[in-house]
Amino acid sequence: MSQPRDLPMAPDCCTLDDIGLGEQIDRYRQLGAIAVNIQDGDARLVVTFGADVDVDLLDKTVAVERGCCSFFTLDYETSTRRLSIGIDDTARADALTALLSALRDSTPAPAR
Repeated sequence: MSQPRDLPMAPDCCTLDDIGLGEQIDRYRQLGAIAVNIQDGDARLVVTFGADVDVDLLDKTVAVERGCCSFFTLDYETSTRRLSIGIDDTARADALTALLSALRDSTPAPAR
């Protein structure tokens, strides 16, 4: 039996509670599992999906992120199926790192 993992710490200005944060991280894990490429840079992540991307899951993830962490810049290019997530303030790099970690970990969050 695997050990439960702690959820990444939410940034101070994030409006999600623990349950909402767990659900959002799980959505990122699901998206990471179907991503064909994940590129990370100093202040930006670029996630490319295949033709079978779950658009409803992607839309929900982006909508929740825009509502809880307004410091992220989010852009999804439908024609290339490319999601860009960026930060303008490098003090928010830990939040971007948490998203990258979730994208690269396709294991569902433990039940609460």
